[in-house]
Amino acid sequence: MWKMLNQFSQLIIMLIFGYLCWLMLEICLNYFPWSDSTNFLVLKQDVVNTQPWRFAFQIHVITSSLVLLAGFTQFSPSIRRNTPRLHRCAGWLYIVATLGLALPSGFILAFSANGGLSTQICFVILGSFWGASTLFALYYAFHKQWLKHRNWMIRSFALALSALSLRTWKLTLYQIQPYWDWLTPIHIYQLEAWLGWTINLFIAELIIYWLSIKKKSF
Repeated sequence: MWKMLNQFSQLIIMLIFGYLCWLMLEICLNYFPWSDSTNFLVLKQDVVNTQPWRFAFQIHVITSSLVLLAGFTQFSPSIRRNTPRLHRCAGWLYIVATLGLALPSGFILAFSANGGLSTQICFVILGSFWGASTLFALYYAFHKQWLKHRNWMIRSFALALSALSLRTWKLTLYQIQPYWDWLTPIHIYQLEAWLGWTINLFIAELIIYWLSIKKKSF
């Protein structure tokens, strides 16, 4: 019974994540072919046609869905058990796409983020934590310390998921905006930027703690 519930919960999680990734891909595709008046770019008219901002934005958009899909495969027990080569290849794809493309481009975008200094600091801290956790995950994989590797990958992927959770917080905050007069669009952007990754990291630590307790109980 417990095994069936566990499999069912994994299926639900995969379906939800797949749907969210599809939404993310749909958002990304809206920016191609390039138009400086598409969605978010309307708010970035001061930098939208400048370099390296434009190139960094395009790289960040292209790699977002790739990072999420590659990262998600790392937590599938069936993939790790039945197709370890796929697990390793997807892991390297996640590492390269994160450290080589998504992270550097994210830092460039962070310095001109909407919301002022608070939001810019937020995204710089997010990028620093994301990069550090990914490097730690890679380091422990090289040293075959799989438990530590898993824990740092959980942290890294939780931070990568801020691309999705940030938009979820945005929708939530706009729903409650009519009840709070002080909650202006600029405040919403600042809040969603911070909530988008801090809550994810908190949940990641809870998952790591739960896994450690579960391991000790067996």
